[in-house]
Amino acid sequence: MQIFRKRSASGTPAGAGLKGTLLGLFAAVCYGFIPFFTLPISHSGDPADKLPDISILFYRFLLAAAILGVVQLVRRTSFRITRSEAVTLLYLAFISDGSALFLLAGYNYMPSGVATTIHFMYPVVTAVVMMLFYHEARRLSTLLAVGMAVLGVAVLSWPSGSGDVSLRGVVIVLISAVCYALYIIRVNRSRARDMEAGRLTFYVMLFGALIFGAEALRQHQLQPLTTLSQAGHLFALACVCTVVTNLCVVGAVKRIGSTMVAVLGAFEPLTAVIVGSLVFSEPFTLKVLLGVVLIIPAVVLIIFTRSR
Repeated sequence: MQIFRKRSASGTPAGAGLKGTLLGLFAAVCYGFIPFFTLPISHSGDPADKLPDISILFYRFLLAAAILGVVQLVRRTSFRITRSEAVTLLYLAFISDGSALFLLAGYNYMPSGVATTIHFMYPVVTAVVMMLFYHEARRLSTLLAVGMAVLGVAVLSWPSGSGDVSLRGVVIVLISAVCYALYIIRVNRSRARDMEAGRLTFYVMLFGALIFGAEALRQHQLQPLTTLSQAGHLFALACVCTVVTNLCVVGAVKRIGSTMVAVLGAFEPLTAVIVGSLVFSEPFTLKVLLGVVLIIPAVVLIIFTRSR
């Protein structure tokens, strides 16, 4: 009888690599479904189902915080944070909110698949920020990847007769990528680095909901949920695209490492492009294909270069 599970040469239990890969892949695909659950209520032709972007983000973050809170209770994890940690978490929530808000705003100016692909440039933005402000080494492969990514964005934003992508929309989504890159950097270079992942995510979601709720009230755009369609899409957005993805990412990182999880993240824009084309009839043109082909390999190259 085998007392110990069979292990690979690296010391990892056999099958852990496959399970980690599946978790990372599932997380990326779930992230790619954000437009699937968002567009039916943000761009609905029925006024009864339509919600302002700020209300959607408030309910998404609030529901995600509630679900994560239940998970933390089941795990019997402490919710206690210090005053300095609360300040750090509030700052991280502002950056995270900015990323979510600008990405959602970008859907108004371009197909959701294109917006998600441009947003996926955040590892490239992270590398540029680290080189400029944290004195990270300037490798030739990194500069090549940055050039490929910039060229990919230029191709996607190049004017066409259909007018499917506007320069303003590209700038908005790039701001979203910058916000997310700054979020990643600050998580790793602040007091939050040593916090338990579930507790950190819970407070970022909770503080984010409070920020969006206050802003929605200020703008008089906090609308109550009046239809089952709104409630269903928002619950799925919070559960599938926020809670499940975060838990899967944590599980995947423990099994296969952050580098491979980041590479599997390439399925996020691919999923969004496919969903946009099949569900929302968004045009999948040669320009979109070329932009995706340039940006995704550039991001993967950045990830492998920085991991070395």
